[in-house]
Amino acid sequence: METFTTLASILAVLFIGVISPGPSFVLVARTAIGSSRQAGVASAVGMAAGACVLSVVALLGLHALLQQVPLAYWALKLVGGVYLLYLGFKIWQGTKTPLVLADAGPLTQAGVRRHFLIGAGTMVSNPKAAVVYGVIFAALLPHTPSLALSLALPPSVFVLEGSWYLLVALALSSARPRQTYLRAKTAIDRVTGVVLGLLGIKLLLSSSQ
Repeated sequence: METFTTLASILAVLFIGVISPGPSFVLVARTAIGSSRQAGVASAVGMAAGACVLSVVALLGLHALLQQVPLAYWALKLVGGVYLLYLGFKIWQGTKTPLVLADAGPLTQAGVRRHFLIGAGTMVSNPKAAVVYGVIFAALLPHTPSLALSLALPPSVFVLEGSWYLLVALALSSARPRQTYLRAKTAIDRVTGVVLGLLGIKLLLSSSQ
């Protein structure tokens, strides 16, 4: 019973953070609207896989590590900032490129893998997400978590994150959002690129403090 209560408490707190808009939401939404439902789903599953990795790392003591080794947190923010800047630049760079919708044919295996890896990379390189997982686990996990709790947490996190981002991908890949995006592609891509770029700059600036 204690295992279930602890697991439910952690997932409830994490859910609040999951539904908060951030780089992950922006990326899944843009992929689902601007590419295809299949691409959005691949990106959503990648986000969930990345969150699963963070949960495993947090179980291994991420919060304690970041407190004891400030250089690790600095490196995490630096990598995350550079990655978000890169994503923002690539999206901005493609604002004027005509969009070929994937509905004309199924996404290739390489395309699915690319969207999955971008999603996973965005989640894993997000220092805010890493710290949130570390802090929540440190605060809510018992000093010596049971084997059942340790085994249940990563797949539960995968289901939690995956369910939310799949909902976003499926909702925003429908016809009306797609047509809205096509009409305003340049403006939406520029805003998306700027938002991701600003988040990256914010991380880089904070890493220098």
